[in-house]
Amino acid sequence: MQKMLSRKKTMNLDEIIDSIDQRPFYRCEDGALYCSPCEDILPQLPDKCVDLVLTSPPYNTGGHSAGYHPNSTTGDSFYDEYSDNLTNEEYIDFLAARITETIRVSRYAFWNMQMLSGNKEAILTLLYVFRKNLKDISIWRKQAVSQVQKGRTAKGFEFVFMFGNDDTMAFDYNEFPDNGYVPNVVEVYKTESFPSHHATFPVNLARYFVSYFTKEGDIVLDPFLGSGTTAVACKRLGRKFIGIEISEDYCCIAKDRIQAEQKGITVAELKRGQKVLF
Repeated sequence: MQKMLSRKKTMNLDEIIDSIDQRPFYRCEDGALYCSPCEDILPQLPDKCVDLVLTSPPYNTGGHSAGYHPNSTTGDSFYDEYSDNLTNEEYIDFLAARITETIRVSRYAFWNMQMLSGNKEAILTLLYVFRKNLKDISIWRKQAVSQVQKGRTAKGFEFVFMFGNDDTMAFDYNEFPDNGYVPNVVEVYKTESFPSHHATFPVNLARYFVSYFTKEGDIVLDPFLGSGTTAVACKRLGRKFIGIEISEDYCCIAKDRIQAEQKGITVAELKRGQKVLF
């Protein structure tokens, strides 16, 4: 592996948690989960206290999913609590404030977003606003999904906007292979789904970015943790994590997935064990 820039940390996970004036919803040896709006937690974090932010914010779909979700517990909505129905100006302000914070607290801030009719203008605006922080753009190639509206192309990719403290395209702190070959096009397909959350990314997508842009023991933050995928990837790779999620239901899903990963069992097996205990 390439050895570029040694890890320089002024704070460990416990010190970061101590800086937050809120008790974690869930705490384990290598991570913490907060059930809170991220705008309540992010400003409390010290500058450059984590090594990577990896997240996927709400799509601003107008409150509805265009896809087919036969086992949904939230109807045709993407999320259970968040309405996802901001005006364009509100959505730009919503994301700009949080992108700014994630750049402040981390070395790199990677934002997974799909361009849709409800967020196209906002994404293009934000790319201009943060042009001095945009280091690269990766493409997540996925299974193309047909649109309900006629005349629209099937969406077969999403962006991962890779922000940092400058606009150079070099990631000096990395865990790249010796040959330096890390494509910015990643082909990964979903293998899991959640009835109450329709906007998740696969564990292997999170693994890709965590494995190449952090080192073992580093700390990864996801301010829109959702069902906990980033945390699960961190567990598998020996990284520490901080997750922030507004929905208590999603926090429970994330907690179960983290605990199952720690025990080396499935979530179903974990729940069966809990029923035996209680």
